[in-house]
Amino acid sequence: MKKKALQFIKAIPHAYATVMFSESLGVGLALMLLTMAVPLVGAAGLFALCVALLGSRLLGFEGWESASGVMAFNSLLVGLTLGYYYPLQQMLDNPLPFLALTALAALFTMFLYAGLNSLTQSWFGMPSMSLAFSIGATLLWYYLVRSGLFAGSGFQKPVLWQMPLRLHWYWQEYFLSMANIVFTTELWVGILVALLLLFVSRIGFMLSLLGWSVCAILMRFSDMGDSYGMFFPGFNVILISLCLGSVFFISSKSSYFIAILGSFAGFLVAYALSARYTFAVDIAGRQQVLWVPMFALPMNIVVIVSVYALRLRPKQSSPILNDYGILHPEQALDAYLSRYKRFSQVGVPQLMLPVKGEWIITQAHSGKYTHKDQWAFAWDFEMQDFEGKKYSEDENELKDYYCYGKPVLAAAGGYLAKLVNWIPDNPIGSINTHDNWGNYIAINHGYGFFTFYAHLKEGSIKHKEGDWIKQGEKIALVGSSGRSPVPHLHFNAQSGAEAGSPTLFSHLVNYRVKQSDGSYKLMSSGVADEDDQISSFDPKENLTAILKLGLNQEQSFKVECEGESWIENWKVDIDLLGVHRLVSDRGCSLEYSIFSGIFNALGFKGNKRSALSAFALAASRFAWAEDQILFWEDEPALSLLLGKVGKNLALFLFPLFRPLRAGYRASLNATTEKLSLSSMISLKGIGMKLREYRAFVELHPREGLKLIELYEKGEKYLSASRITDADTKDTV
Repeated sequence: MKKKALQFIKAIPHAYATVMFSESLGVGLALMLLTMAVPLVGAAGLFALCVALLGSRLLGFEGWESASGVMAFNSLLVGLTLGYYYPLQQMLDNPLPFLALTALAALFTMFLYAGLNSLTQSWFGMPSMSLAFSIGATLLWYYLVRSGLFAGSGFQKPVLWQMPLRLHWYWQEYFLSMANIVFTTELWVGILVALLLLFVSRIGFMLSLLGWSVCAILMRFSDMGDSYGMFFPGFNVILISLCLGSVFFISSKSSYFIAILGSFAGFLVAYALSARYTFAVDIAGRQQVLWVPMFALPMNIVVIVSVYALRLRPKQSSPILNDYGILHPEQALDAYLSRYKRFSQVGVPQLMLPVKGEWIITQAHSGKYTHKDQWAFAWDFEMQDFEGKKYSEDENELKDYYCYGKPVLAAAGGYLAKLVNWIPDNPIGSINTHDNWGNYIAINHGYGFFTFYAHLKEGSIKHKEGDWIKQGEKIALVGSSGRSPVPHLHFNAQSGAEAGSPTLFSHLVNYRVKQSDGSYKLMSSGVADEDDQISSFDPKENLTAILKLGLNQEQSFKVECEGESWIENWKVDIDLLGVHRLVSDRGCSLEYSIFSGIFNALGFKGNKRSALSAFALAASRFAWAEDQILFWEDEPALSLLLGKVGKNLALFLFPLFRPLRAGYRASLNATTEKLSLSSMISLKGIGMKLREYRAFVELHPREGLKLIELYEKGEKYLSASRITDADTKDTV
């Protein structure tokens, strides 16, 4: 019971924080206190929120164990609306009708939110935001007017503290608009709301000024005024700029441009909705005119339409939709850079190699023979030996070619859309111009995206159309059918199931490119070029066990750093969202992932004078495959190199330009007995090298991490050696 009560209490500030697109309880508490600047208005909002929270749990919309206030935040805003517009004297003389109306309005808005949110999620792929509040508040306002409870006067409520301020009109009306977010007209409240936004997000604060600047310019050419103290166009345009610039899109120059366009559109919608309501006030027919408040309707219309329209693009490009579940602008940008852009290009399909073993690309994208025009984005695969020959002894028969009859694998999972399996293979040097593609398979991966495999061996396809194909599953054998003078595999992504459909640009993922010295470069994502000798990367499947990263596993290190020594203990932790962390007793933690057998350091928090920080730098990206020399490059997360202040400053500037870039190059020398990882880590500012580290890590297949060394300016900065059970016994 205590736990349920605690979760219910947490849901209250969470609902307030949702108004500012935040999940921070501290932000929610601050906003709740600011609504109390006008106590009766703030209390009405809190009462409506509590009613909606109780209703959502009693009716099963949310469980009692939930600390979320999302279902009720629209009801909070409706409660603030009633508290603002309801006549003061009647509220004081007879509060029961007001409380009853507020409770009914809160429950109605909760139901309205549930229905609208379901529709917008299914139709537009996004939440309904405060659309339920805008509709519910408009209906309530008309009810108050028609019932005679609101006539444009007598509704002002006592303010907790008045502080007369006269500022330049730009700032005066900006802070008024910010104050209106919490339904007050006090400038000092608006200043505090703006400072709160600045504290929460520098990007968000800058976008609020950008949106307001657009509004301020357009105001000079219109006769729009406030609605009984509330300047709705201002806070609508500010919220539009914030939403489009950084909440629903990853912050960038293009998202800022969309924010400016959205601000213009929002002002025009607000102007169109700034209607006058005329009604008779007595039996003699005297007329009174009231401005109809638009609440947050312009913001909801513009944001939902803009996000939905850009979601319909056939290929996702900049501005990048924020589908990562992170509303905080800087955190969303950081996650995009360190978890997504770092490994692949948004909007570009990622495909596994359709073959196993080592192959040579004999024709790549925009090749000089047949990969041209709408068929440019394709690859031809063949095999060759160390002498560069593609066949064994004599080039007489198809079987003399190394690649002939080798398995073809599905590059991604999907349904087999179309196949041809009966065309004979050509003799060496002959081509079949009638059946250009020969035997082929087209696999449908959904959303108009197909992969295509051509010139397959006659009769080698064992599946039938409609079969589900798993990624990596054998689907055919390499042949020489169709327009194919020698055995090879033609592979591409395309927009249809038919042979000859326009090709689509795509990337290959997790493959190796052989270098002239015999080493291999690991590519996380890219386009293989002509004459590249490539092979799929087959990592150690048990990397988690090797690194001792099982749940709650612990390991200890003896650390020496600049004349100081200590024992450092690590423990693996996994939160409810499945996020893996290494937690050190030196007051730091490393968020990481192991995907496709590759370790990735995603984010670091806390004390950088630690073995865990050195390991994060040394193994920003770590792949282990035995008996080979492998190297790769990476752009590590900024948190590995910068403190909180430096990282936040860099993230604030990144949407406009990249003043800082982190670089990482690692080489791996692996045998069955030992692995040695050497890496270079650098930080550059405007092209100048600001910081550089050299790191060394030694691992053992059975014992895991043995040694971590970090060098700065050519001198050893930190050394950490793992303490084994044998070391512990010796100490005892």
